[in-house]
Order: sequence, then structure tokens, then C-alpha cells
Amino acid sequence: MTLTAARPARTRRTLRRFAPNSPGDAARRSAYALIALPLGLLSIGLVLTGRSSRAARLRLAAARRFLDPELGEATGRAAPGALRVLRHSVPDAALGVPTLVLAGYAYGNTLRNLTYPIRYGDSDYHDAWGGPTLGGVWVVHSIGGLAFFAVCLCLIKALTDVQASLARRTFVSPA
Repeated sequence: MTLTAARPARTRRTLRRFAPNSPGDAARRSAYALIALPLGLLSIGLVLTGRSSRAARLRLAAARRFLDPELGEATGRAAPGALRVLRHSVPDAALGVPTLVLAGYAYGNTLRNLTYPIRYGDSDYHDAWGGPTLGGVWVVHSIGGLAFFAVCLCLIKALTDVQASLARRTFVSPA
């Protein structure tokens, strides 16, 4: 008699883990992608000038608002110390660079592709993707732009998941 190992049941597919849960979640995470770098730099400056408790409150409020609403709900403890806030702010600011670039490029490129006919006015569409008609060019650019946007939203979610785990490590006390 041979025994086969049972495969663990998965509640969520692997690829689904990287997709935003809702349009609101995608919008919040995109907003955090835009503010993570300036917020990280501001927090580092606050810690270095001796206002670490203010930096901690600012970081916690942003993480709750944009990443994880339940973050630090039942905190009866004091704000994290300066070193702990600094250990959170430095990698979060470093991750803020690619998330800012990715979010800016995703939204800009999508807007550019959706408005392709407006941008090029009376130009010749025969050599453009989807040409020779304006309708074909717009459809091809819109579909490609929206597909690229969906991929970028998944990458933004993956990067902000790392930032959320940094915030959890900083602001949630171990049980």
C-alpha cells in the first residue's frame, strides 16, 4: 500500500495574492506609493531632529490609512523608540523610490494610451499599432494600456505588501 502526501489546501491562488482586492484597495496602495518616499524622508528628518514620537504617529497614521486599517488597533503601549522608527523609515523610503516611479509611469502611460487619438490629432495612423483606422489604433492602444496598468497595479500591491509588513513589524507588539 502506497501513501501519497496530501497537498495543503490553498484558500487563495498564488497569482491572486498579488492582485489588489478591490478598486479602493488599488487606489489606497497607489496613493501610498506616491507618498512613501516623501513620508520616509520626512520621518528620517523628524527622528534625526529628536521628534521620533511625532514621526511614529505620522508613520502609523499613514500605514493605517493606506495599507492596513487594523494595524496597531489595540496598542496600549508607548510609541516606538527613535531607532525602531528609523529602522522602519529607511527601508520604507528606499522602497518608496521604485513604487513612486512605477505608480507614476503606470498612471501616466495609461492616460497617454487612452487619449492616443487626442494627442496625435490629424497625424497618419497607418503605421501605428492597430492602424490604418483611428478606431483600430485607439482600441489596440487602450487594451494594451489597460493590460499594462493591471500588471503595474499588481506590482504596486507586491511592493506595498512589503511596506505593510515593515509597518507591522514596527508598530505591532509581539504576542
